[in-house]
Amino acid sequence: MKLIAIFYQGRKQHTAEAAAQIEPFLRRRGYEVRSVDIREEGEETPQGLLQGCELVIVLGGDGTILHAARLCAADGIPIVGVKYGRVGFLTELEPRDLPYELVHYLEKDDSVWVDTRTMLTATLDQEGQSETFLALNDIVIARGTWPRVVQVGIWIDDHFYSTTYADGVIVSTATGSTAYNLAVGGPLLHPQVQSMVLTPIAPHLASDRSLILHPDACVRLQIVTGSQSGVFSADGQLNREVRNGAMVTVQKSQYETRFLRRRPPTYFYQIINAKLRDDE
Repeated sequence: MKLIAIFYQGRKQHTAEAAAQIEPFLRRRGYEVRSVDIREEGEETPQGLLQGCELVIVLGGDGTILHAARLCAADGIPIVGVKYGRVGFLTELEPRDLPYELVHYLEKDDSVWVDTRTMLTATLDQEGQSETFLALNDIVIARGTWPRVVQVGIWIDDHFYSTTYADGVIVSTATGSTAYNLAVGGPLLHPQVQSMVLTPIAPHLASDRSLILHPDACVRLQIVTGSQSGVFSADGQLNREVRNGAMVTVQKSQYETRFLRRRPPTYFYQIINAKLRDDE
């Protein structure tokens, strides 16, 4: 039997109820079903969780989808996102659509296409230790709790680019350009663009602007915090305290996130217009 996984956010009762309703629907169609409360999965994929899985249905908001994306990326498993959150940039379906629309994605009919998104890999080096992270949205290095700027040295492809004095620096994908990057005034990129965006957070100088990089760029960021600590974050979910002199290296990952879509590729512009109007 073909295996389908359902990821849901167990802290939200309605997503657990929805998962329980979808399971018999899928089993009647001959699928093996594995329901996963994603809050229990931590940062890493448990051994064998998705082995043999051909599709993951995610019930939640964009945060839940980011978590699922990191778990699915290594195996190239496509995702169908169902909006149970507030924002919904990454989701495909509304809960009311499930009884009528899900069958199209299960059968992968001619109306379904694969929306492939670039991901980032980041290595955090500090105090003789090295740790690697995967992200769909962004990598951030920033000040900690003290309300004063930090210094971040920036190298691009081994060329020293600049030193910025700011609350921190974001390196985002096109997917992540609608997230933290947008909140601090960075540019929006169409999700199929493979470039990274380098954006200072509240820079001390107005001349420190966002920079769109070529897809294969390698960015190194070194934070100078003095006596305070800083913060490293991948997708806003994998967070580490960083010390003075910590170095972060960011580049495009070998892995990608694959979403199944029926909406036309131009739907991105409708989403952007709707969200920006909602914020006004």
